[in-house]
Amino acid sequence: MIQGKKVLVMAVIFSVMLLAGGATAFGQEAHDPTAVSSGYMTADIAAARPVGLASTILGTATFIISSPFSALGGNLEHSFTELVKKPFLYTFKRPLGTF
Repeated sequence: MIQGKKVLVMAVIFSVMLLAGGATAFGQEAHDPTAVSSGYMTADIAAARPVGLASTILGTATFIISSPFSALGGNLEHSFTELVKKPFLYTFKRPLGTF
């Protein structure tokens, strides 16, 4: 009977120690604003970057085709910013996993 109580007490002490360590680990993760999960990084590499690259290529082609009309309208710089610069920055200058 005493042996059973000893095992039970040790199990309770071990469980409390594990819970305290786990709570500390979760607390540190929640307070780190720069931490990005691997899921976000994977989604960024698999989906967002290829779409951004396609947007950059299509935006550049559209800008080249529409640049004479944009120049006549006086909004060449704005057209460049929206069609080429923003997709480029989104694709190549953004930290991995941040959207």
